Amino acid sequence: MAGKKGKTKQKDSDKRVAEIAEQLEHAFLAGLGALSNAQQAGAKTFDSLVKQGEDFRKKTTKKTESLIDDVQEAIRDMSDDAQSKATGLLGQVRDKSQLKKLYGVFDKRVADAMDRMNVPSKNDIDAINRKLNKIIKLLDDKPKATKPRATPKPKTAKSTAKKTARKTAKKAVRKTTPKAA
Repeated sequence: MAGKKGKTKQKDSDKRVAEIAEQLEHAFLAGLGALSNAQQAGAKTFDSLVKQGEDFRKKTTKKTESLIDDVQEAIRDMSDDAQSKATGLLGQVRDKSQLKKLYGVFDKRVADAMDRMNVPSKNDIDAINRKLNKIIKLLDDKPKATKPRATPKPKTAKSTAKKTARKTAKKAVRKTTPKAA
């Protein structure tokens, strides 16, 4: 009986191996089926994602273009406003009648202050320069009168003799007087 049990055990184990092999084959085939489904679904999902990306890009492009247009419009408005303000300010600065009045008042006050300090004005100095130029021109235009030069008096023998006598007398006095010790 021992021999029957061994054969039964072997048949049971072969049967089990066959069942396990069959289950493994089914699991493998199921995995391949899942992979096939995943590939099909993946392709569909991929196409769906591409369409979503295109739609998203279109929406963001429109929003971006709208924002850019708004920013450009705001910049134009600010530029126009700044130009109008600058034009107004330049108009005020360039108003020559008011500037001339301001210059006139300033010049008058400075001239009054200079007059109180007895400082000659530019007009005074110009008048003096004109007078000096006339005088110089008159002096240059007159022919120079030649005055006879005074000639030195000729030295006479008498004056030369007197000078020599004085010098020798001084030398003699120096030699005869004792030096102070």
